[in-house]
Amino acid sequence: MGQKVCIWPTTALTRLGHGYHPRSADRATIYRRGYAGQAVEAQHDAVADGQQHLLSQSAKQKQADKEFFTDLLSSAATKRDVRSYISRLQVPVQKPSSSVALQPGQSQTKTDPAKLLRVPRAVGSSHMLKHHEGIQERSFQQAEDIHVALVKLSDLSKIGDEQLHGIAQTLSLLSRLSLTPCIVLEENQSADEIGWRQRINAQADRLISALDTTRSRGGHRVNDILALQDDGRSKLSLPNLVLKPLHRGLIPVVVPVAYSESTQQAVRVSANEAILALTKGFTAPIGPISGQNSEPQSLVSVDRIVVIDESGGIPSTRSVDKMHMFVNLEQEYHQLQEELRSSTDPQVSPQHASNLWMLRQALGLLPHTASGLITSPAEAANSRRSTAEQQVSSVRTRRRRNTLIHNLLTDKPAFSSSLPRTRLGTATASTFVKQGMPLIILPHPAAQEWSAQKQPWIKLDDPRIDLERLVYLINDSFDRKLDVDAYLKRVNERMAGVIIAGDYEGGAILTWETPPGVDPSDTSRLVPYLDKFAVLKKSQGAGGVADIVFNAMVRSCFPNGVCWRSRKNNPVNKWYFERSRGTWKIPGMNWTMFWTTPGVVNHDKMFQDYEAVCRSVVPTWADNKRLED
Repeated sequence: MGQKVCIWPTTALTRLGHGYHPRSADRATIYRRGYAGQAVEAQHDAVADGQQHLLSQSAKQKQADKEFFTDLLSSAATKRDVRSYISRLQVPVQKPSSSVALQPGQSQTKTDPAKLLRVPRAVGSSHMLKHHEGIQERSFQQAEDIHVALVKLSDLSKIGDEQLHGIAQTLSLLSRLSLTPCIVLEENQSADEIGWRQRINAQADRLISALDTTRSRGGHRVNDILALQDDGRSKLSLPNLVLKPLHRGLIPVVVPVAYSESTQQAVRVSANEAILALTKGFTAPIGPISGQNSEPQSLVSVDRIVVIDESGGIPSTRSVDKMHMFVNLEQEYHQLQEELRSSTDPQVSPQHASNLWMLRQALGLLPHTASGLITSPAEAANSRRSTAEQQVSSVRTRRRRNTLIHNLLTDKPAFSSSLPRTRLGTATASTFVKQGMPLIILPHPAAQEWSAQKQPWIKLDDPRIDLERLVYLINDSFDRKLDVDAYLKRVNERMAGVIIAGDYEGGAILTWETPPGVDPSDTSRLVPYLDKFAVLKKSQGAGGVADIVFNAMVRSCFPNGVCWRSRKNNPVNKWYFERSRGTWKIPGMNWTMFWTTPGVVNHDKMFQDYEAVCRSVVPTWADNKRLED
């Protein structure tokens, strides 16, 4: 005999053990068949299934978090880099919206009963089931900017599934670190318009599938956001179509197709043009997102322009390094373009010049804090790569890093551009690009070679040098006050030259020093000496200022070598050590000697002259303290 069975909703079920009696409005449909025990058992089965599902999801999330933090820690460089990153990219402050705000008198402990039983939303309220839970609207307003990395991903059809999965993991890591990628695809294979459109859409869907497997909020294909103007350039015509995915935490994948206003047709455009259109569109004033007119909209901050291209970074055909790890566009752009155009090296392709041109145009539209990175798919997919194959005989102090993650954390290349090639261990295929800063070298090596035999030498009171700002730079960098008169008296008659980076953000003063006991007229024994190397505190560890100055010194000014000294407990010694050919802790003194000159240890007289100079140079600080030296 059947009996009446009431199938209670989950909200009622959770209260049955506490003497709760549901109201008639809470009751579900009453059936004439079935058994109450079976109904409750079925409900408990659903709860158990939900718990098992959540445990499985929790295990996956723990594994993903483990991989995330492992990659993050292996990509981090120093505490100063991490602090600098946090100051640049603040995680958005989440403010509860009015729809979820607590009412007066409402207890914070009153939780959705479905959550108490750990029942998934699909079980607790099936009518709320959504096909894509990750595309739900956020219930908070973002009080900070949305930080975006515009990524050009070339020839995705040539990238295998395993490597694509690695790239998707890296892009997801960027998003978790508050830098959301906005990807523009580039397919260079020639084909008719329809065939090209079908292929690039298929590749976009392939990338989105890879993103969906690496993060809860995956990717979202974006079409029809560009318009082709009469002058042939593209513009961002429908910004909301790309801004809404960004606000939802999705990674937009842009297909570079523009609608021509003159021909009334959709035509493909280059990925470079699409990147420039997005850069201009994102930096222009933006109205509220459709459907969110009542809420303030966050701004979009383009912090990075990333190129993932099989051709990799910018090759160097005129140096032993074979790769430009850092490019200061302000100083090097025209020289590099000429080098690429005139090169017969098979490793150089037109794509290198094209990528460099695009980065110069895009970074010119952005604040000076923005930067670019050109890398290969293999570098972008790198994750905890083994370094067992590295030779143990070489001096190395850095592990293999994920180039994109390291660049985000440090705003620097994975390996310093001033690091000798022999210290890299494994060749890198990436180039870090900044709009950069001008570099002043006096005298300029192209006009006057830095030679001990060529006089007159420059002096620090030269009208081309702002001595007051140079002194401020030294005082700020060393955190000590220079005795200017005593210093000028010491160096003015032995100056080799001066290097000044940017707006006196960094600099170097180099001299020709006479070893004690040597006739000053014997120019063959003069020692090239780095007397002062300074970077403003606010510019230390960012922007590549130190690398720019150091590269100019060892490549342009003193290519045959230079020496300097540093206190033994100076924390910068690790940086010096990596860039020098040799070091020597001077016995009986608190100085360590460094040099970049080849063959010093095999040349007794040269070594003795170097050590004698480093021993004898008298400090000229205003506090007159020499005990620590």
